[in-house]
Amino acid sequence: MPNVYSYTYSSEGHGPWWGIRCPREFYDNAIRQMHETSRCFVYLTNSMGETLVVAVEGPHPDGDDNIFVPDWVLTRLGIEVGEEVVVDPILEPLPKGESVVLRPMTGSTVEGPMFLEGLTEALNQLGVVQEGVLSAIVDPSMPQIHEFFVENLLPAKVCLADGELRVDLQRAMDRPPTPIPPEIPRLLAEPVNDFHDICECEMPVAPLSSNGFVPFSGKGYRLDGK
Repeated sequence: MPNVYSYTYSSEGHGPWWGIRCPREFYDNAIRQMHETSRCFVYLTNSMGETLVVAVEGPHPDGDDNIFVPDWVLTRLGIEVGEEVVVDPILEPLPKGESVVLRPMTGSTVEGPMFLEGLTEALNQLGVVQEGVLSAIVDPSMPQIHEFFVENLLPAKVCLADGELRVDLQRAMDRPPTPIPPEIPRLLAEPVNDFHDICECEMPVAPLSSNGFVPFSGKGYRLDGK
């Protein structure tokens, strides 16, 4: 099994962010066996059996037992520099992706003015989408890897990411959902029929005294005697 290294360990010191470089013999054999496939893709499998599909950018001249990869590949597979990995070429054509639902890990991913164009270009460079986590550079002027969670991918778990892929972007995972506005109570206006509908309270009535005297009752007189 070949050993995996970051591009910083290669003779050139750098490489494409979206793909890997393999030994010349492996690359030539894979190209020779491919059927109706314009790009070369491989399965990388770590010691835990976790697999990542990634494009092969081309061969490298630095030995027959080394594979050079971008750093995010090491992170995704949870492997250290120099570890062994299983590499299997994908010889049969992958199905074309129809639709994918992507949820950014952070809201800052979508804040750039050229985000949509950058994401389209990133998917074309990756060439493939796989269920799980998708890593991509969406702004070439700021080479930072952004991560998306693939929530739904049709028609298969691994698909080609060409121009026909329909992308549905969801709210970022670190952004809270839009709060539901508080319900405003409605005032029910009912028609007023008469005075008794307005005054619902009971007016106090003075009780009768034992001798029949009723306060504030009887005939009144003016102070001038009239």
